[in-house]
Amino acid sequence: MVIRTRTRQPRHRLFPIILLALLFVPIPPLSQSAEEAPAQTQSEQRIELLMRNYDFILTHPLPIRFGVPTVIILRNQDIVAHGFQSSALPLLKIRAHGEGLAAYGTGIEGFHIDPGKTLAVHFVPERSGHLTFHCDLHPQMKGELFLLEIPAA
Repeated sequence: MVIRTRTRQPRHRLFPIILLALLFVPIPPLSQSAEEAPAQTQSEQRIELLMRNYDFILTHPLPIRFGVPTVIILRNQDIVAHGFQSSALPLLKIRAHGEGLAAYGTGIEGFHIDPGKTLAVHFVPERSGHLTFHCDLHPQMKGELFLLEIPAA
């Protein structure tokens, strides 16, 4: 008959192993504020504007509803830099990001987009009306978006 004896390790030796294992367990954040939440959590209406041949070109005209999170995608397809400015921008709380650029907050008057680059401007239109914009570098480049109140069906 063979008798096996089990040697029991003291508890103080297991503590560092348990502590080390807990370091690798992901812990979810307790809560996120609305500003920290990813942009994709809400449904956004998307507007894509191309900057080509010294003109703004709306790729897919759609009505823009106010009160709904909105993103304007600006793609500069020219060989020169273009601006995107609007008198409405400084009044809106915006989040803009592009290749090597990030801006957040209010009071932003506009952006310059280098050739071949893309910029996304996120905001929530707060009232119906229109949003005029222009390129501060090329005065002939102008555009307008209409913000509509569309009742839910």
